[in-house]
Amino acid sequence: MASKKGWVRVHDSVADILRRGAWYPILEETGDGHVIVDCYKRRVRLSTADVQVRSDVPDHWSVVVRTGVLRPTLGGQKTGVTTTYAVCPTCQQRQEFTGKPDTLGCAKCGRQAPVDWSQVC
Repeated sequence: MASKKGWVRVHDSVADILRRGAWYPILEETGDGHVIVDCYKRRVRLSTADVQVRSDVPDHWSVVVRTGVLRPTLGGQKTGVTTTYAVCPTCQQRQEFTGKPDTLGCAKCGRQAPVDWSQVC
């Protein structure tokens, strides 16, 4: 899906609203410092202070490091839980990896893309 208005990725402070590391298309920019984004066919309103904005379509995997308390859905304990994963730029699928790969292929959508190591989410 292309977005003429741009794309946003949430900062850690609002990670519970949208998936960390995933880019979402901007549907609308409001006059009061907010954007409306498409989150799986649901409109979500976010403050521009809580997001990183880019104008072009995402084309690199985002690297995410889990921080804080691990939730029960993640295993509930630190052993056996992967704390670093990547997010596909096309379908937002989370995917574990080993090492420091230059590119990854998505197990869900099949897209091959470079990994963005310049900014860890």
